[in-house]
Amino acid sequence: MEFSEAFSPVRAIQHGIAAIQRAPASLLVGGFAIFLVDACSGGGGNGDFSSIVKEDSSPEEALAMAAVVLAALAVGAVVGFFAFLVRCWLLPGWIRLHRHVLEHGTDSFPLLFGGGDAFLPLVGWRLLFNIVSFGTFVVAAIPGAALIGVGFVQDANMVLVGSGVALLLLLALPTSIYVALGLSLGDHAVALEGMGPLAALDRSWELTRGNRLTLFVYLLVTGLFTVLGFLLCCVGVIGTRAVTDVGTTESYLLLTVPGADKWTAAT
Repeated sequence: MEFSEAFSPVRAIQHGIAAIQRAPASLLVGGFAIFLVDACSGGGGNGDFSSIVKEDSSPEEALAMAAVVLAALAVGAVVGFFAFLVRCWLLPGWIRLHRHVLEHGTDSFPLLFGGGDAFLPLVGWRLLFNIVSFGTFVVAAIPGAALIGVGFVQDANMVLVGSGVALLLLLALPTSIYVALGLSLGDHAVALEGMGPLAALDRSWELTRGNRLTLFVYLLVTGLFTVLGFLLCCVGVIGTRAVTDVGTTESYLLLTVPGADKWTAAT
């Protein structure tokens, strides 16, 4: 199936809703679990304790407040890392559950927690994903950041600073989006095809080659649909997230598995 046909956002949402109707228990529980670990993955705050330290505070008080903030940051980092590991353990089973519901039209709750064999490959893949994404952004941001630095050195030359900001937006932002789109199918390559980190990178990059605009539109539409869940007292986002996740898995399967369009939940 052609990429544009496989990654149809309207079809993905419609079939995601149909899948929820066939297996509401496991898909809604899984959607809640994924939403929860994603929320916890943000870690702690930004480390700015200047607002809670008064100007007339003694050095001992300032030091104590700094220690409290640093401790909170450390706890946040530990929670975030633990959530990252839980997500890597849960995600393969979550994606495989999608496939089972789409292929057979029946529920299979144990599958949600049955992706342990892909835990380490997914940890490696997510670390590789972050390294590639961050490294690409840093390289693309160097010209703009250098221009901003020169502008501040030259008595805050706002023309140079503004030019540097514009250069950041013109280079770093599009480059980061381009790379993120190219890597966006790696989770499914690991969970559904048993690939390691490097193989998943190659697989995702090859599948998205020449199709990034289609994928961008798909992710934009399905992302907006997910956000609509927040309008239902935030609880609805669990359902909309599950719908779009299932739809994305189906899109991947339609693209990579011959005959997937004939499966029970896709007809």
